[in-house]
Formats: sequence, C-alpha cells, structure tokens
Amino acid sequence: MFLAACQTSGVSFPNTTLYARDKNTETIPGLLAKPEGEGPFPAVVLLQTCGGMKAHVKRDWPNYLTGLGYVALTVDSLGARGYTRCTRRNFMAKNYHEITKDAYGALDYLAAQPFVDREKIAVMGFSMGATAMYNELVPKRFREKGELDFKAAVAVYSYCYTVREGSIPLMVIVAEEDELAASCLRDAKWNPWIKVHIIPGAYHGFDSPDASGGTDIYGNFMQYDAKATAKAKEFTKAFLQEHFGG
Repeated sequence: MFLAACQTSGVSFPNTTLYARDKNTETIPGLLAKPEGEGPFPAVVLLQTCGGMKAHVKRDWPNYLTGLGYVALTVDSLGARGYTRCTRRNFMAKNYHEITKDAYGALDYLAAQPFVDREKIAVMGFSMGATAMYNELVPKRFREKGELDFKAAVAVYSYCYTVREGSIPLMVIVAEEDELAASCLRDAKWNPWIKVHIIPGAYHGFDSPDASGGTDIYGNFMQYDAKATAKAKEFTKAFLQEHFGG
C-alpha cells in the first residue's frame, strides 16, 4: 500500500569504528525521508554511486521507498570528505571501508529514532556503494549475533565478488549490458544463497537520468531505462517484503 506523502530533511550523524585501527569517527551528512505518521517504520540506508548525490538517490528511490512505508536515509560519503563525485585519483579500495563505516553510522542513527523499527533496517547500494557492500559490509560480521545489524542488503549494478557466505541476506540487481554483469552471473553459480537478477537490455546506471549517455570511471557506458528502473523497484519491493513482512 502506498502512503500519501513523505517528509524530507537534511541530517548528520557520526560514522562508527569497525576495527581497532579505526581511531576516529567523522560527521556524515545525509538526507532523511520518512512517511507521514509516527511509525515505527522499517527503514533503508541508501549508499551513493561515484556520481554522488544525484536525483536517483536524493529523490527517486527515497520517494519510492517512503511510498511503500519505509524510512529512507541517503548517505553522502563523498560530500563528507569534500568530494562531489569520484575520480580515478580518489577512488581507492580504502574508500569501501569508509563507506561501510558510514553505513553502520546510519544504521545506528536510524535505530535511535522513535519512528524507526530498529529490527527492520536494510541497506541498499548503487555501483560504488553496492561494491562496498560486496567488498566488506556483507561478507564480514561487524556486529555480534543478537546485536543491532542490517537485516537485508540490496546491491544495484555492483561489481560482484565470490562471497562464500555472508552475515546479511543479499539481493543483486544488475544490467545485462553492463560489463560488470559477468561477475554477477558467476556469483549466481557459486553463491546460491545470493539472489541475482539480470535485467535484459539494460546498461550500468539504468536508474539515473543524470548519468545517461556518460561512462563511469572504468569506462562502463551508462543509459537511463525507465522500464529497467521499474523492474528493479519490483525486485526490491518483493525482497524487502520477504524479510520484513507487509
């Protein structure tokens, strides 16, 4: 059932330490969207692409998710570090760890809000954010069993690694014409616990009109596709309902 409207506001929160080497926390900006009402609502943390705070993560996915009755918190990991988008110079593997720290900070922030159901918080990443999930957030257990943690994860046009097991249920949505699709097809074979959906005819960045016609930092062609976006939303809705009910 779609709710009538949502309320959107800028927020900030500290990210969190995950390893002993993580000496300091940072203040991370984000954009919070919530359905009208007191809740408590389930929630989704959104992790951006290398393109930064584009419309698909600032408006389109938050509007869709709040319409389904979810709180949505879009995390601005790049903006927190003085960037508007990635370049080859600043896009390094260590950023995946920083994004993971930011994601857990967002989880802790949401869990403290009276309008959020702390037992029903998912994470959803796009390209860079999705790859960070694959690289670190999903395969590694940062919280002990019984402690606050994400209950589901959605990776959209991610590079897929071979993950033998994970602490969080994972669904991957990838475009058929994306050069990264091959790695996800391999994952579908070797990791039956991961749900992998390949959208026929779609390209990298299919849900982002801002990216359409360009390429990502690795040269992958990007093309907006409304039908592919609608399909990805259907997959996401069903996956979240599977794990959260409703």
